[in-house]
This record gives sequence, structure tokens and C-alpha cells, in this order.
Amino acid sequence: MPPGGMPVPPQTPAAQKNAGRTCLTVGLGVVGVLALLGGGGLTAHAFSNHSQTIPNRSAYGPAMWRNEPADTLFPETLSVRENAQSQSTDRTRAMWHRIGISEKSGCDEGLAGATAAEAKKLGCKAVLRATYVDPTGNTVATAGLIVFPKGDAAKTEMSTFFDAEKDKRNPLPGVKAYAVPGTAGARWSDQHSNGSAGRSVTELSIPCAVVASAGAVDGRKAGPLPGQWGGSSLDAKQDRAPWRGAADSLAGALDQHLGALLLEETS
Repeated sequence: MPPGGMPVPPQTPAAQKNAGRTCLTVGLGVVGVLALLGGGGLTAHAFSNHSQTIPNRSAYGPAMWRNEPADTLFPETLSVRENAQSQSTDRTRAMWHRIGISEKSGCDEGLAGATAAEAKKLGCKAVLRATYVDPTGNTVATAGLIVFPKGDAAKTEMSTFFDAEKDKRNPLPGVKAYAVPGTAGARWSDQHSNGSAGRSVTELSIPCAVVASAGAVDGRKAGPLPGQWGGSSLDAKQDRAPWRGAADSLAGALDQHLGALLLEETS
């Protein structure tokens, strides 16, 4: 008996059980609140990470050619976009339709002539190629993506080279034609190339250049023209102009696609 007080009756088993339940309930409530707060913190953290833009364009650009699937680098359809933020090409309005992608990626396997020599001098690492046809099925073209070491020195030199090629009346095709059996490009070859064009990729963090060659699906050769229209090499150059324009169109569309792809992957 406690001094100066009444005796304290011993707790029954039921009372002890109720007291235990109360403690357990309080404990679980505290844990639940902490878990809720912690979960909310994790959710907020995850949302924050999802929302932020990671500025890794300069790091991913040089590796994009190796990390992206070939059919992503060379999409099924291509067309000139208004800008890098434009949506993917509308198939019904596409200027080029892909018919095949080469499995070979060697520089010597993908390039020819002076273009091959210049790219090799600048440290060419690989050349990826794909062949396209226009919506009419009359023009076939091969586009080549020339990969250089990281940096802009090679791209600058290659741009100077391409500018000089524009002034030639009968330049050799820069990218080797890639024929695709069973398609409109089955007969496509270097001998059937009527015009070539090239440019360095506009996106600074992508150390690549694009070169394209175009020709007729039926193998028709451009210039020299018959009769009075084929009297000089200048006439032949004029006859090749549309083919060079087609090659430049494909190179430009691929350049824009690569810039948009990098923006999509790093945003």
C-alpha cells in the first residue's frame, strides 16, 4: 500500500490489453504521419526532377550517332521544318520517304572522291547512310552522316570544302550510293548520281556533317544535253542544278531533324 493513500488495485488482463492497444494506435499514427510527410517529400522531389531541364546537350551531342537507333537518326519520312521546335514530319506532306539503311559505317565504305579524302584528313570516325525517294518515285538519293571527333574545327573545315564544291561544274558524288533491292532504289548507283550537296550540322554540339547525292530512279543521266542544249559544260551544269537542289533539300531536312532530335532527347 502506498504511504498515506488507498491501495491501488492490480490491472486486469483486459485493462492491460486496452492500454497496449492505445499505445500501439498512437505509435502507428505517428509512423503514418511521418510516412505521409516522407512520401509527400519524395513525390515533390520526383516531380521536381521530372520538371527540370538537364543541360547535357554538349555531352550527348557527340554520342548521339552511337546511342540513337539508326531508324531514329534516319526517320521514315523527312521534310524541311520551320524550326527545331516543329513537330515531326507529317507523312502525307513528306518530301522524302526512307527505303533502306546501310549496315556499313566505315568512312571508306560510305564516302567517295574528294569528300572521302577531306573527311579522312579531318578525322572521320564513321559514316552512316540511308536511301530515300521523293513522293513521285522519280528521284532517289542517299544521305550520309559524317561523324567527326568532338569539337567544331572539323565542321568548319568541312563547310569550307562544301562551299568550294558548289562552284564545280561536275563534282563527283560525295557519298556512295546505297542501293536497296526490291525497292525503287534497286538500280541506284554512283554512276547514276546527277548531283551532290553537303553541309555541316547546324547544331553546335553535334560534330557531324551531312552529304547527299541524288539521281533518277530510272537511271537517266544529267548532261550533256542533246543538240544545241549540250554545247558546253555550262549547259551540263544547268541540267544538274535540279539534282543538286534535291540533294541539298535532303541534306537540309536531315540537318534539321538531328537538331530537333537532340532538343527532344535533352529537354
